[in-house]
Amino acid sequence: MNHRPDREQLPDHAAEHDERGLPIDAVGIRDLRWPVVVMDRDRRRQSTVATLSLSVRLPATQKGTHMSRLVECLEANGGELSLRTLPDLLASMQRRLEAQSVQLRADFPYFVRKLAPVSGVPSWLDSQCSFQAERHGDTVSFALHVEVPVTSLCPCSKAISDYGAHNQRSLVRAKVISSQMVWIEDVIEAIESVASAPLFALLKREDEKYVTELAYDNPRFVEDLVRESILALRGLPGVTSVEVEADNAESIHNHSAFARVRWPTTSTIDPAQIGAEQTVEPLSFADWLRARRGELRLSQAELGQQLGVSKSWISRVESGERQLSCEALVRLAQVLGQDPQIVQLRAGVVPDDLMSRIATDPAGFRRWAARGDA
Repeated sequence: MNHRPDREQLPDHAAEHDERGLPIDAVGIRDLRWPVVVMDRDRRRQSTVATLSLSVRLPATQKGTHMSRLVECLEANGGELSLRTLPDLLASMQRRLEAQSVQLRADFPYFVRKLAPVSGVPSWLDSQCSFQAERHGDTVSFALHVEVPVTSLCPCSKAISDYGAHNQRSLVRAKVISSQMVWIEDVIEAIESVASAPLFALLKREDEKYVTELAYDNPRFVEDLVRESILALRGLPGVTSVEVEADNAESIHNHSAFARVRWPTTSTIDPAQIGAEQTVEPLSFADWLRARRGELRLSQAELGQQLGVSKSWISRVESGERQLSCEALVRLAQVLGQDPQIVQLRAGVVPDDLMSRIATDPAGFRRWAARGDA
């Protein structure tokens, strides 16, 4: 007797219509451990185990999603996670679940082979990393997260002490958004290069002497650590946006010190300084556009496609060499979700309706502008 039911005859409640009128931003599965392969700069491929979160955006009219299909998409992917494979994986999730937007996050340990600085003895050092990717329509966004443990030595302690200085192990967390492949090893090395000293799993006595003296010769506040990390990371090829946070597990306090900074930065005014004499340097349109594009995780090619211009044209706009047309600025405002007039004014273009209002009362406009300069 065949007891296997006919799938076509089984009820599918997830596909039923929902009347509550509330879309769900993300619904799916998380804490799924899965063997994966990530790209390795030196060995080309590295096998590890990732903890995954996969989700979709559910429209208001659909009761539920078919979560088993998320695992089916992952199984069909073959286990490789990289900038090369993630767009196809996300596209398959879209098709399989008939979703407009899908998201994936993969957290995994990554191992780098390091040689002790004097003895040359090898050892493995692990960093916790993650890929965070989203596909909305045909647009794919991707961010690389890397945690890098380093040593930092306090400049103040060194300056006021007759001998010695307190130091601590610091954890630097970097979020990097780029338009091309960025190696995890490059991120790690960039951060290690600006710390007081890097960490190693294995050190002989001569190595310990070396790293101790290296840290003493390169003191860093936590503020130094995040600023220098930003400067080092934004120089990597294709990087459009960086956020860095550092935690110092203080060795002479029962608390930690931390700092966080992001690039590109935006000019802000301290409310406490309103009315005080100050100079605020505004962002140029090129810098502003580059920052907004980084926040949306759009490549120059993707933004150009949405605006109807080429990648090279966007590149020249962001370098200040070219301008966008009025029509392209309106489309840009739609992409960014901002007021078209404000976007045009940022680009130095006065909209026709606003120009007409200025023309009807030029003296009043001049008085208003003069008050703004005062």
